[in-house]
Amino acid sequence: MYLYSNINIMRSLFASLLLVVLVATSSFTTNGTPAATDNDGINNASSLAGFDFFRTHRQGKDGITSTWGYTGGGVTGYVVERTYEDVSDPYAYWETVALVPETGARSYKFTNTSVTPGFISYRVKAMNGNTVVSVTEVSTVHIVAH
Repeated sequence: MYLYSNINIMRSLFASLLLVVLVATSSFTTNGTPAATDNDGINNASSLAGFDFFRTHRQGKDGITSTWGYTGGGVTGYVVERTYEDVSDPYAYWETVALVPETGARSYKFTNTSVTPGFISYRVKAMNGNTVVSVTEVSTVHIVAH
């Protein structure tokens, strides 16, 4: 009887420990770093719903073009944002560089000209009025000073 009671206690302790580990690791990405969230508290890794793709590339000497596709529906427009700061910092300043209206197109493009050298990160927010519907993952481009 004593052994049976100890086994049940051990099972309960193991189940509790497993639950604590699962809850603690759910707020981390697979590389062990805290999951990045934007200023609106949206987890960037899980909020890509509706976006088909998002990419950035250099355009000429001092420009960066962002291209994305969205088929999630319920969107009135897009906000293109950039930051020169650490994207994992929840207090990083994201500057709005473009407002792009929803037109029903298969893809959208915006070129940000006259950027300064450094690491520049971009993201696009799908909006329905003033409500954020979805956010792309962050894409970073490195511009070297000439």
